[in-house]
Amino acid sequence: MPFGLTNAPATFCTLMNQVLHGFLDEFVVVYLDDIVIYSRTLAEHVEHLRQVLARLREYELYAKVSKCLFAQETISFLGHIVERGRIRMDPNKEQAIEEWQPPSDVHDLRSFLGLANYYRRFVKDYSKIARPMTDLLKKTEAWNWTPQCQVSFDDLKRAMVTDPVLALPDMSKPFVVED
Repeated sequence: MPFGLTNAPATFCTLMNQVLHGFLDEFVVVYLDDIVIYSRTLAEHVEHLRQVLARLREYELYAKVSKCLFAQETISFLGHIVERGRIRMDPNKEQAIEEWQPPSDVHDLRSFLGLANYYRRFVKDYSKIARPMTDLLKKTEAWNWTPQCQVSFDDLKRAMVTDPVLALPDMSKPFVVED
């Protein structure tokens, strides 16, 4: 499909989901033309690579070797750093958040909250912290950047850049699941 067509990304996404069906969420994650293969061991990883490359070849799809990384313990993917059962924000995003200026209108606020919402899983009590700002998005509310909004903005920025990390639980140790 030629680039530039409106439906090209959706069509390609559907194609990749069909081609890699059976592997998805087992040992493969796909986003547009990025394919991430994850495994517990190097031997398992080599086998997963063989399966995925064979499937791509079967459908006459090819990977550009110069753009490929193999057997990486740490990768940057969709604004996250993923490594051995852990996921954290990309440091470049953290810097952008630290430098973000307080919004001056609803458009600026939507931009900030859009980014913050993407990383909400890293922030405990995200909705409580962001509430004064999200209230400003209501059509019935006039724009009024209050001291509570500023505190909310500062607290949310701080929570997002305080090196938040998500990790798979270690089943051999006690842990608490919070809602």
